[in-house]
Amino acid sequence: MRKNPLLVNGLKIGAGVGLLVFLYLRLEDPELLWQQALAADRRMLLLALVTHSVAVALNGLKWHVLLRAQRVDVSLRRLLAFQWTAIFFDNFFPAQVGGDVVRGYSLARETRRTADAAASVLIDRITGLTAFMLATALASTAMAWTGTPRPATPQELTFLRFVDLELIRMGSLGASAVLLVALALMLSRRTKRWVERAIAHLPLLQRLLPLWQAAAGAINAYRHAYPAMFLAGLISGLIVGVTSITVWLLANAVQPNSIDFLSVLVINPIIGFLTVIPLSPGGLGVRQVAFSALFVTVGVSPALGFLVGLLQQVVTYVVSLPGLLLWIRGQGISQEPVAPSSGYPPPDSPLPGSPVR
Repeated sequence: MRKNPLLVNGLKIGAGVGLLVFLYLRLEDPELLWQQALAADRRMLLLALVTHSVAVALNGLKWHVLLRAQRVDVSLRRLLAFQWTAIFFDNFFPAQVGGDVVRGYSLARETRRTADAAASVLIDRITGLTAFMLATALASTAMAWTGTPRPATPQELTFLRFVDLELIRMGSLGASAVLLVALALMLSRRTKRWVERAIAHLPLLQRLLPLWQAAAGAINAYRHAYPAMFLAGLISGLIVGVTSITVWLLANAVQPNSIDFLSVLVINPIIGFLTVIPLSPGGLGVRQVAFSALFVTVGVSPALGFLVGLLQQVVTYVVSLPGLLLWIRGQGISQEPVAPSSGYPPPDSPLPGSPVR
């Protein structure tokens, strides 16, 4: 049965708004919250917009590094256009097509190297998630060594508390290990040969064998690309730091000295990890629940977490708007014909939600 994209989008928006209403109704003093938002430091809010934009640009730079390891020659300027269009789709078209699909689709059309495009997006995503989880693991471990945060009040505990610091530490260490093992298995030729044999012996999957062989060959390009992988890891770590600065700026714009940077390093990577899951447009609702719960975990008011989540939501939407302009002008999605057997929509079928030209 074919899904209706409008219905799916509507359900996701409804779920996100429902979570927001749920949290808002549990706030002790909503009026005070809005007063704090209106009185927030405008310079810090503007700087948060700048730092979030820098993070998006850094992700485009990391993608460029990974593509150069495959000898895929696309200018950084072009990749940044794809990157910005992708985050626009991530925030406004989650039920139809995600940002990673937009990036892979555009690069495949631009270069006619579909397998390389898919491999670069996959490696980019895995290295990014690994860096985020490692950052949380290191920050939560450092916080445990330096002393646990203040205990939550009874009101905060009844408001929202899903996890504690120790669970975050163990969970992030486990997630980091799983991601590193997954990356190692992806780069292993032996693993790819096992998968190839399994596909070859399964009649229903034999048609996928050429596609798998192309994808495996593209991923193999990263096996010995040590400088590129190391640099991509460094840039991923820098992205974690810059996005954490954004959260720190938003929190302290509302309540100065409300949260330290180490606590933000515990919280922010988990938020980034959760918002990858397309449960609602731009993580609406999910983001605010996570912020509220995690702020309680590090001993900060859940109401502030709710407000910071809202402000970050606005920052994310505003920063993604240039992607809309690039998309309308046809610069954010390549107009070159896509290579055959790509797994992406054929050339005569526009990307879901794309403008008719």
